[in-house]
Amino acid sequence: MKYYILLSTILISNLFSQTLNGIVIDTSGEPLSHVVVRELHSDNQNDNWTTTDDNGSFVIQVNGNSKIELKRIGFEDQTIQLDSNESQVFTLANKNVNMREINVYGKSNSRYLKNKSLNNKLGSFSKNGSLSQLPSLELRTYGGYAGVTSASFDAGFARHTKVLFNGVDLTDAQNGQVDLSSFPSFALRSLNYRLNSGTTYGSGSIDGTLNINTKNSPNRVFYSSGDYGFNQYGATYTMGRENSKRTITVGKTSYDGDYKFKDSITGLNNKRENNSLDQFFFAMNREFLVRDDLIININSLTTKNTRGAAGSTSFPSALATRTDEYELYALSFMKFFVDSSLKFYINRSTNNQVYDDPNESFPVFSEHDLDQSSFGLDFEKEINTNLDYQLSAKQKTDSISSTDLSNQKLNSSSASFLLNYTNKDKDFKVSPSTRYDKQSDNDKLTYNLSFESVDQFIKIDQSYFDFGLDAGSSFQFPTMNDLYWPDGPYSSGNLDLKPEESDYFSFNITNNSNVGKVTITATLKDYENLILWQPNESFKYIPINVSSASRTTYNINYLKEFSSSQLQISYNIYDSKDNDMNEKLLYVPDYSANIFISHNFNQSMNMVFNYKYTGKRILQYGSDSSDQTDSDAYGVLDLSVSKDFDALKASLIVDNLLDETFESTLGYPEPGRSIKLVAEYKI
Repeated sequence: MKYYILLSTILISNLFSQTLNGIVIDTSGEPLSHVVVRELHSDNQNDNWTTTDDNGSFVIQVNGNSKIELKRIGFEDQTIQLDSNESQVFTLANKNVNMREINVYGKSNSRYLKNKSLNNKLGSFSKNGSLSQLPSLELRTYGGYAGVTSASFDAGFARHTKVLFNGVDLTDAQNGQVDLSSFPSFALRSLNYRLNSGTTYGSGSIDGTLNINTKNSPNRVFYSSGDYGFNQYGATYTMGRENSKRTITVGKTSYDGDYKFKDSITGLNNKRENNSLDQFFFAMNREFLVRDDLIININSLTTKNTRGAAGSTSFPSALATRTDEYELYALSFMKFFVDSSLKFYINRSTNNQVYDDPNESFPVFSEHDLDQSSFGLDFEKEINTNLDYQLSAKQKTDSISSTDLSNQKLNSSSASFLLNYTNKDKDFKVSPSTRYDKQSDNDKLTYNLSFESVDQFIKIDQSYFDFGLDAGSSFQFPTMNDLYWPDGPYSSGNLDLKPEESDYFSFNITNNSNVGKVTITATLKDYENLILWQPNESFKYIPINVSSASRTTYNINYLKEFSSSQLQISYNIYDSKDNDMNEKLLYVPDYSANIFISHNFNQSMNMVFNYKYTGKRILQYGSDSSDQTDSDAYGVLDLSVSKDFDALKASLIVDNLLDETFESTLGYPEPGRSIKLVAEYKI
């Protein structure tokens, strides 16, 4: 009952506003975090301000004729008259430093930004559609809205893509992954991502990092209803005062989940049952401007998911259930100096996971209580206008109390160093970095060398090239399951496991012209000491470091923005090999493609198409007793049509518009066409 009371208390209207998406950078192109962005002469009943996140980005709802002020100690304040609601890039100059011909206010000049941002334009109610918009991100889903969902960049292993929430690590220490289905579709509105981020985020970020950002969500109340018994409602509201601000996002989702599918083996039509979901989501971000040089930030997250565990078409039984309750609390203090900044943070999360299958022939019950706590320091220092560095240190403890693993604990620590040299005359930047991590008896030293060059070969400001290069190493520590699985007749953990390792080289070239923005990227990766569970001479499954693999990825991305439309086309070619099996890696397609089209018919009506095509893949290697299982290529088209009626927005969301029959994971058929109707009210 308290959830419904909370929803009803935040319905306060504030109309005639527009949404401004922005990025704040310094004169060398680096993102500036914790910049205070304040609307001046606001007619809102609350003081209206926000701060930029770690990627320098922000979202704020402002009146059409407003001015905004950008402010951070050590930089010249900027006051800007807004003239549109499009995304903007703002540049702040260091105090006492003359600016060399650089746009203070522009639409696309993000220069050296390594982190990329995506604001979901599918109405934030198409879950897989929003994730599919990210170039080179591949999804594996396990049946419908309630099915477990994992994501990986460049078709890599899911455990090699780290998932964050407002910058806080969500990795499950038990299995090394994050189930994205625990986040409702409306929470995936704003995403930041970064490739080859090993020296920044450590274990588990071999291929990249995906950051879910709810801090910049617009004020609204929403309700959605659709096929398969889908119902979802919630709200986001920001309460601002001169020196404090609170943003609340809350929602409830229910889903019956039973749907018909065509069995890929028998060819017969069946009904998938026990796939229901009852989901509650609550996130709060609080910021306090104690002084111009001190900001305190508090983040909290609560999710509760109760679902039927439908499993594959053969296991488990129709009585199985799974419950996950997750809570996160994060506190940070940001202290600014004229030429440096210091951040101290403390994070704590708990996760209760219960699986229950009362099947009489083979009953199963397991419960896992995970606890993670960490604290750390981030220090940034500008030596001069061309040179700066960053130092980070972190201490983390993971513990588990489990019916399977008993009581276990893992302590880990890390330290990293990043140096940035920017040559503003030649427009290039060199960033060497290194990182040291230690977990129990395992330790790992990794490195990255990054080179970026922008605005090269300019022709009358209408065509120019950007170049980028990354070379380095990254790793993944063994999980608790790998290390501590109890010694039984059929399986056992292995305390002697080494970290998984990867060496990589990536090169990209971008051409910006009137034709559009074309980016070509080539990435080569080698993997060593990959952990596989294999049977020993007694047919007991034990994880060992036996596997090595390689993967070469080519990505071509085209982006063109018109006056009322946006077109993005992405094409990925994957050449992978499991060196032990002498086969392509499981679940890695030969290629994939994505076409995204957004069109504004007028100021109040918008239509979005997103089409994701996935090529053939190996789902299961052949053996003496069975043939290799391959999947057919498939394409999924998602559609969104929305209409604004002043403060009210109505949307039609259609997932899998073409009613494609497919399985992204062997034995887990996906539903066909799904239709949702959504009503949003700006507050």
